[in-house]
Amino acid sequence: RAVATRPATLGVLASPLAPGVCGRIDRANRLDVTLTFGSFASVPEADLLAGSNRLAVRAANGVFEIISFTDAEEVAAGRWRLSHLLRGQFGTTDATTAGAEAGADVVVLNDAVISLGLDQSEAGMSLNWRAEAGVTSVGPFAFSGGRRAATPLAPVHLAATCQSSGDIRLSWTRCGRADGDNWEAYDIPLDEPEERYLVEILDASGNLLRSMEVGASAFTYPASEVLTDFGALPATLRYRVRQIGWTVASGLPAEVTVPL
Repeated sequence: RAVATRPATLGVLASPLAPGVCGRIDRANRLDVTLTFGSFASVPEADLLAGSNRLAVRAANGVFEIISFTDAEEVAAGRWRLSHLLRGQFGTTDATTAGAEAGADVVVLNDAVISLGLDQSEAGMSLNWRAEAGVTSVGPFAFSGGRRAATPLAPVHLAATCQSSGDIRLSWTRCGRADGDNWEAYDIPLDEPEERYLVEILDASGNLLRSMEVGASAFTYPASEVLTDFGALPATLRYRVRQIGWTVASGLPAEVTVPL
């Protein structure tokens, strides 16, 4: 399937990583990483934004969060403190929310890490894998992959506005898995056959009050339904939205509590 020409740089978290922010630099948290071999180097912020110093960190929910950093300091032999983090890259925002525990796996994402080459028909299938180096062979290891790459990303910029009629207008912005970096285009391409979302209205404790499917990145929550669900106009509204996909139906959720 693939040939690895050199070993990947591996490590573990020496201390927990708290949940953090996405879409901007996380200056509050640090990554304490113990490497089995190798080293890190600091880079300018421009290099960070261009893709340098990327890591995969296994979060508490089992998903690998993709994180980049600018500043690297060796605080002990083989132990590094990484800061000025750019988190939740490549749609791993759910891992950012989960955080990571001490001892979690860390993989440096450089040229040593190669794709297994799964095709679309193999997505989600449990396959047996074996690794060979000369006369040495290990495995088989059961692994299923490919579905994460087809999972719709969590929407962003969730908002809610109370109308004079008593209706509440909910809105959000769709994210795309491919060709989403064109800043001059009116909108990014739709990477599903049709645009659909699942919207869920929650109470203050997170209990589900109402759910509906909509075909656009906005929805008007009628005043009559607001009164049915809450008895009166609430001071704040908590809701969750996810895009509905074709290959993977349930996209990553985004949730917000907004004042009205």
